[in-house]
This record gives sequence, C-alpha cells and structure tokens, in this order.
Amino acid sequence: MVNINIKLLPYGTLARELVLSALSPLAFTASLGGTTLHIYEDEAVVCGPIDSLAQVFQTAQQLLLNKNKLPAINPHYNDRQVMGKIKEKLNLQVNDTYRDYVDALCSWAINDLQTNPDKWLESLDKINYSTKTITLGEPKSAFSGFQPLKIEKYKYGKRFGDFRAQMDIKMDERWVALVLAGFGVCYSGFADGEIILSTIPEKVIMKAAVDFNWLNYVQQLTQSMGNFTVFQALMMLPYTVRATPELPHAYSLLLALELARIKPAHLSIREAPPYVFYRIMYTGQSFSLLERLSIDYSFLAPFVEKLSQPVNDNLRDFLRCTIIQARRQNNYCSNRYGDASLCDRLSRALYAAAAKVKPADETIYLLARSSPENSPFRRTDVLREIYNALS
Repeated sequence: MVNINIKLLPYGTLARELVLSALSPLAFTASLGGTTLHIYEDEAVVCGPIDSLAQVFQTAQQLLLNKNKLPAINPHYNDRQVMGKIKEKLNLQVNDTYRDYVDALCSWAINDLQTNPDKWLESLDKINYSTKTITLGEPKSAFSGFQPLKIEKYKYGKRFGDFRAQMDIKMDERWVALVLAGFGVCYSGFADGEIILSTIPEKVIMKAAVDFNWLNYVQQLTQSMGNFTVFQALMMLPYTVRATPELPHAYSLLLALELARIKPAHLSIREAPPYVFYRIMYTGQSFSLLERLSIDYSFLAPFVEKLSQPVNDNLRDFLRCTIIQARRQNNYCSNRYGDASLCDRLSRALYAAAAKVKPADETIYLLARSSPENSPFRRTDVLREIYNALS
C-alpha cells in the first residue's frame, strides 16, 4: 500500500475536473474497502497499491466502448502533431481520432503501471509553474497540452499561489494518459460541432468515498441500466438522454424523467447526484468554451415520479423536440408540438410549475390552448395527469 499523490489544478478548471473524473471510480469503490481517494485543494491522494490506478484506465475504456454511438471526432491539427510525438516515443499504432487516442493511451498506461510504477509515483506528484506555462510531470518529457485543455486561458492570467500563469499546460505522457482517460469518462455528446462533457461535482465524489448507504441507493437507482458499476451508470445517464444541455430547464426535466423512468418503483430520485456539463465548440480549427452548467434535477422528483409511463414518454419526446428545435426546425417536432419559440415557452412554464414557482392551472391552460391539434397536450387524460402531478 502506498500514497499516490496526484497534483491538481485550481477549482473550476476543466483539466482538474477531467483528472478527478478519471479517478472517481476509486472513490465509488472506496466505501467497500481497499483503495481510497482523498481530494484536497491542490492534490488528490490515492491510498492503495500503485496498480489500482489500472481501474481508472479500464473504466475509461469500458465507458467509451458502451457509448459506441458517439462520433470519434477528428483531432485538431496541433493535437495530431503532439500525438505523433507521443506515438513515436511510446511505439504506438493508433488512428487519428480522440476516441482512439484515449483507448491506446489507456492500454499503454495499464501495461506501464506494471513495468514502471515508480515513474508514475514521481510523475503524478510533480507540477511546475512559470509565468506562461504549467507543467505536469517530468518537464524534460513534457508535451504540449491538447487543445481542449486550452479553453480556459485567461487574458490577464490566473494566480496560483505566488505565480500567475496564462493557463498554457504541458504534460508528460503519463499525465496525457490520465487526462485523456478523464475525457473518455466524461464524453457524452457531439452535435453540430459541439462537444458535451459531463462531470460529477467534487462534493459528490467525496460523498461516494465515505457514504456506503448513499452509494447503495445510487446503485439500486440505476441498476436497470445494465451491468455497470455505480460510477459507470452515472456517467452513462447523460449519454442515454440523447440531448444537449443548452436549455437547462428542458434538460433538467428530461434528465429527471429519464431517471424516473428507469428507477425501481420503491425509490425516489430525491438524492440523485447533480452533474456539471461543459459545452465546448469545436470548429476543427479551434476549441471554445460555450458554457459550464451545473444541473441539479432531484427537486423535480415530486412531479416526475407521479407520472405514468405513457405520459413520461410524451414529455420526454416533447422536451427532446424543444432542445432539437433550439438548433434547427424539425418537421416532426413542429407539427406535433409547435415551433421553437412555442416549445421553449411551454417547457419553461412546465419547469416553473414543477419547481412550484408557477401555478399548475396556468401551465395546463397554456399547454391546452397553445399546442397543435395533434399534440398529446390537447388530450384531456394527459392534461389531467400532468395537472395532478404538478399539484
């Protein structure tokens, strides 16, 4: 048993959240005994055998395999150049997609943990600052950071203790493997050039490490999703929703409805963990952070858990249409639910009523009067059930 010290970048940075997401499987098994994960301001500490880190890379590979409908994404030119140097150094044969980069480096890391454990201990415990660059791992072996990690460069720099850096990140091959494992864990969507990464807040990771009862609750909550660990099931949920979080009110309802649909009847989603989403625009030439969203949907439990499966299906279809039409007109959606403006107005009213800040009867009146003739919201039985659930 050893203490594996892993340096962390400041709160709120994507690189920090990717590293912690990669390490999270260890937290979600810690309360069962064995390897533990402790998170501090400037480092994470894994207590266990060095080869326990293999679980980190295996989980990333398994999640990418299960999220098999996600596009592979062709890498930025600069990232192909960086990966070319890494491939040459590590003697890797790999296609030029981010998905293949993740898989290849995870396989390499699993083997390297067996043959070079001391180098992992040294690398992960090393961070160097300069006025322009943060270097993770061995400086002499450092590669330029992948482009998605450069979305948080600050015009005036970011202060780290006595240093001010421009958020240009370099890392050696072991850090590249760890960060890309985090990317594989968090990758949950890609549409119209927009990458969606879903992460779990640090407070949830720390809770999972010590609260066995809560961990058991989440395991039961998500057990119908398939043969997944608790952590894998949580990271698969945003993928199964098949939507982007650009309209938080609609996405929160959709996430709550999805979990209410799959959970056992005797459980509530009231203690379900929140998510943090990154919306990253990728044009092929550059990456830019569109938005960082924190979404907590557990308070919607009193509404979504009263709905029958058919009405749940109707609402999920409507909310997906609302999100789709925020980007482009869709004939099916507009014929069934109305145009983008109407869908957005109706979904906001529904969210407000579910959050108890708008009267249920006003929302039902709006749904009944504004929806197209062939909408399920023109049916008395559907409206009555929604009203009863909101009341």
